[in-house]
Formats: sequence, C-alpha cells, structure tokens
Amino acid sequence: MIFAEDIRRTILRMADECGSDGTFGPPEVARAIDAKNWPQLLEQVKLVAHVLINEGKIIPKKSEKTVHEQFAKAPLRFKKGQ
Repeated sequence: MIFAEDIRRTILRMADECGSDGTFGPPEVARAIDAKNWPQLLEQVKLVAHVLINEGKIIPKKSEKTVHEQFAKAPLRFKKGQ
C-alpha cells in the first residue's frame, strides 16, 4: 500500500534532484514509486502534488511557463519551489 507521505517524499526528492532548472511530471513520480503499477498511482500523485503546490514546495509548469494548475489543459510538469 502506498501512503501519501511516501508520495510526498518522492515528489520532494525528485524536485531536489532536478534543482531549479529541471522539471518532472506525475508519471515520473508514479514510476519511481511503483514501476509496474504506476498508472494506478497517478491520481494520488496529483492530489499530493496539489498540496505541495499550495505549500509552495513545488511549482506547476507548462511549456516553460509557470501556470496555475487549475487552468492548465495539457499535462503539467513540476519544478522545485521555495
């Protein structure tokens, strides 16, 4: 069973690894947690990411632009926040 705290730690670790210039997306987070069953984790990853965005820990990106995640119509990428 995957817990929200496991997802949170994975997202924050990936943000640190990417640094201020790199980005990563929900599928990459899900695959890092469970390479076989990653599609089943996508919604959980997005929910945890939403919390981290609200906390300022990660920033939603789309085509190199910072976006408000509610307005993004294409798949989002994330980058490290403050």
